[in-house]
This record gives sequence, C-alpha cells and structure tokens, in this order.
Amino acid sequence: MGDTGFAVIDTLVELGSSPLALAAEISEQVLPILEVLAVQPVISADPGVLQKELLKYAPHILVVSPGIPVDHPVVAAAREAGISVWSDIDFAWRVRDKQEHVSPWVLVSGATHGRRVAELASRLLTAAQIPAFVVGHHSSPLLDALRDPHDYGALLVVATENQVEKLARGEGPRSPVVAVCVDDTYPVGHGALYDGVSLACVYRKGAGNTMGLVEDADVIEGARAIGVGFDSPDKSDLGLVEGIIVDRAFLEDRANHALEVSTLDELAEAGWTIPEDLPVVVGAVAVARAFDVPPAVIAGVLTLP
Repeated sequence: MGDTGFAVIDTLVELGSSPLALAAEISEQVLPILEVLAVQPVISADPGVLQKELLKYAPHILVVSPGIPVDHPVVAAAREAGISVWSDIDFAWRVRDKQEHVSPWVLVSGATHGRRVAELASRLLTAAQIPAFVVGHHSSPLLDALRDPHDYGALLVVATENQVEKLARGEGPRSPVVAVCVDDTYPVGHGALYDGVSLACVYRKGAGNTMGLVEDADVIEGARAIGVGFDSPDKSDLGLVEGIIVDRAFLEDRANHALEVSTLDELAEAGWTIPEDLPVVVGAVAVARAFDVPPAVIAGVLTLP
C-alpha cells in the first residue's frame, strides 16, 4: 500500500469494484483515505493472516504491488486457488483507455541504467514536440498518469526487475511500442519485458543476457531487435564509428548508410562521463529514433552543457 498500491485501490473503486487491501503495514496518512473509499484493509506482518483473508474474500484477481516478490506466500496462495494474479503494469494496461488520448508506452528496465535512460529519452522526445512523461519506479504512479488529461506522445514506464518478473506471459494484452534494457547484467531470465512490443526491442549488444531475452519474447509481427553497442554497428544497431555515435537502425538504407548523431568529444564537453554514460545516451537515442526524432534535435539536447 505504497503509492502504486494505493493507486490500484483508488482505480478499482472508481471502476465500481469492491477491492480488499492486504498489506504488512499501511501509513497513517493512507488509512483515513481508505475509510472514505469504503475499503477495509487487512494489515498484518504475518503472511498466514493475509492468506486466510485472501481466500475468505475469494477475489476474481490479485493485483500485486511492485515491492512484493513473486514467491510471496499470498501470491502463491492465490495461484493455488486459481485466482488470476496481475502485475500493476498489466492492470494499468487494461485500464489505459481511461485516457482520452491513449498514449503509446515505452517500457524501460534495468537497475543500473533504466531510470536515466527513461529520463533522457523523455527530454529528447519533448524537444521534438512529442510530449513525454516518466512514470513508474521512483516517479509518479503509472495509474495516476492515466487520469492525467494531458495528451502525452509517450509514457516512459520504468519497471524494476521485480515488476518484470511478474509480467504476464502469453495471456496479457500488453503491447508497448518500444521496450528497452541496456544493462550489461540483468537478473530476469525470460523475455516478458519485450513481449508484445510492436516496433523496437532495444537490447545491450555484446554483453549480458538481454539479446537472449529478445529472442525469447513473443512480439508483434514487424517488431525489430535493435542492438545498442559501443563498436561499429551492424545494420539495425546503434554504435560507435571513430568516436561518432551512429544510427544504422532507423533509416531506410541501413544496409549501406548510417546517421551521425553526436561525437564523444561533444558529449564530454557537455559534461557526460565517457564511457560510463554511453549506455544511457545510446539507449535513449534508440528510443528517440524509434519515434523519428531527427538526429540534429537529439544532438542539440545531448550537447547542452
């Protein structure tokens, strides 16, 4: 019952459901709001108590907050009882039609670089007159953004590894336009992050396991795997050629040409730490190019001091 858990309860009440809140603890600020919503919480540090109340309530679904591990006893009890278990992200996808203008999603993960990739990608998109908003981990709850009357050109959804582990596979309707992880170590062992992607699966080339996750994913026909590396890129990749960041992924003649985006010297002059910041920069460039942001616009943002 943190920010996301409360957003789930609030949304369910607004939709006319009768939710039960299960939590080890709930802040004193939230309790009176739950009372106004006519939601009776069950608060106990004992998972056995929460399990008992879950089964007595017999819900149609259990929506699991981001901080709850996949092997939590309450989650296990729900699965054993045949109760559908949804991640908060899958739940939000199902109710995204609450927006007057349904925004395309970019799903971003990675404990090392994920949030910074999302923030920089948001800046690049906004500079190209594509209003973007970062939601999710350490940001505004995704469900709150779906109530926002603002027309966003993209919602950049930051998902922890724990959230990705709980994403539905095979049964969920989730379909982000782009999914991205450029960490060189990533503990998730399945391709749920990239499932349902309609345009671009952006992965870390030559390091870590994200390429394997893309291969394991069930994507929309026409979606492409886009590698992010720091050497000469193959077609459909972004990389470096003689100190220049180039795009061979998002142009028509990618077999024979590349688009120059910026140089390492320009990035260093603007205050980026090279090479440590390169995964963030090139990952965000890949997201921006997926939305057809011109290289000149990208370079203009990257080289601001």
